Amino acid sequence: MTPPLAIAVVRADEAAAARLEPYLTAGERRACAGQRAAARRAQSACARVAAKWLRLELAAGRGAPVVALDAAALEAHPRADYLACAVTAPGGGPPRFEDGALALSLSHAGDLAAAAVTTARAVGVDVERVEARAAAFADEHFTPREREGLERGAAAGAPRAALETLLWSAKEALYKTGALDLPARFSFRDIDVAFPPGGARLTPPSVRAFALTARGGQFFGRAVLTGAFALVATVPVPPAIALG
Repeated sequence: MTPPLAIAVVRADEAAAARLEPYLTAGERRACAGQRAAARRAQSACARVAAKWLRLELAAGRGAPVVALDAAALEAHPRADYLACAVTAPGGGPPRFEDGALALSLSHAGDLAAAAVTTARAVGVDVERVEARAAAFADEHFTPREREGLERGAAAGAPRAALETLLWSAKEALYKTGALDLPARFSFRDIDVAFPPGGARLTPPSVRAFALTARGGQFFGRAVLTGAFALVATVPVPPAIALG
């Protein structure tokens, strides 16, 4: 049985951050204020609140695979509960819940922020705005097998820009789990992903669960693809579960 994986996407601009500020602790507000750019401050605040909401939903026995978080959903939990599960990033490292209760990962792109929370030991999430990329991007970051998968997907009718964005998001999410055995100096071509995930045809809008192998490790994840953004969240699967 794969571990619970809950994902939230939230609008992240200055107005949204102002509405969500009451759900942040004083320490979290200081951490967000330390970001130089206003956009980064907003993204950090919104992503943290999204992670806290996911944790509270899982504790309540809920946790839809992917949720577009809004103000009404936030009100399902008392403000005090949000303040009791602070998100920190000690030493500038990856974000974590202060009490270490659950694993989390945060991401942002433009006016979007995303969070993923799981009971597993690690998780990675990445959200990216769909945009056309130069051919040099694929040559630099994608393996020959991945580029072949992109060609097959595009030939089947999926938008090439959306597929490239989704693949890049998958590689970023895998990297952010911290579970890959990577060399000290690596490129993203060292992370080779069978693509599309699960061999599925991905045409936006699409939300799919999938299993994949990367550098000998087994992962479970979810992929979201729309005309505007791509999101992938992955968790490492323990060997006993992977074999079962």
